Amino acid sequence: MPQGVRLVIAIVGFVAAVVVTGWLVAGFVVGIAAFLSPTLLKAKARRNREIDRLNALATWVEMLRDTIGAASGLIETLKATADSAPSVLRAPVRQLAARAEREPLPVALGRFADEVDHAVADTVAVSLGLAATNQVGSLQESLAELAKNTRQEVSMRLRIEASRARQLASARLIAGVVAVLCIFMVSFSRTYLAPFDTASGQLALAVIGGLFIGSGFALERMSRFNSPPRILEVHRGPAVPGPTGELPL
Repeated sequence: MPQGVRLVIAIVGFVAAVVVTGWLVAGFVVGIAAFLSPTLLKAKARRNREIDRLNALATWVEMLRDTIGAASGLIETLKATADSAPSVLRAPVRQLAARAEREPLPVALGRFADEVDHAVADTVAVSLGLAATNQVGSLQESLAELAKNTRQEVSMRLRIEASRARQLASARLIAGVVAVLCIFMVSFSRTYLAPFDTASGQLALAVIGGLFIGSGFALERMSRFNSPPRILEVHRGPAVPGPTGELPL
């Protein structure tokens, strides 16, 4: 969601909360929660995209492994897998195959690694770059091992995601119950909330709201997958090979 839209939603939530409750602190709590809620709600989608990308990389590596023995060369192998690569990687693989025909292979592989922006893609680029001057048999073994390791990482992340599902569902349920309870009390039990009309009550409300928002943000941060660092230098422009034609590390 664009930042401008999120800001508008936060301002609307702030104004609505102040008008309904008469508490400025409640407006800030609701406004901040509304601004951060898209990040919290999309956390699972981001994790699923990362798993899908890892799965696609593993599938493409397996395709390279199975195709390179039948193809007449590395560039022909890239061309053979360009149209059948997983949809997540199809565009970068097609560009890699096209670039490999008109520029040095290390340059094309460097650009491919930057476009995919993942440590596994860097490893594939290094393996293919080294294979340009080595025998095919060793490359097949390297690609087989890389595919196996990537598949194992996908399986591990799926197991972690399954184990976290219950805790995340419980957290969402608790947040929903608290939100509904707050709306009910503001609407029908204002006398019970009278202590919050004082300065000390507003301070307590700020602490409670801050802890509630902070716990949600901390839960989202802890649920993130930390991708391994890239092993190739990240380029802002076209990749440039070193003096001997190797990929820059």
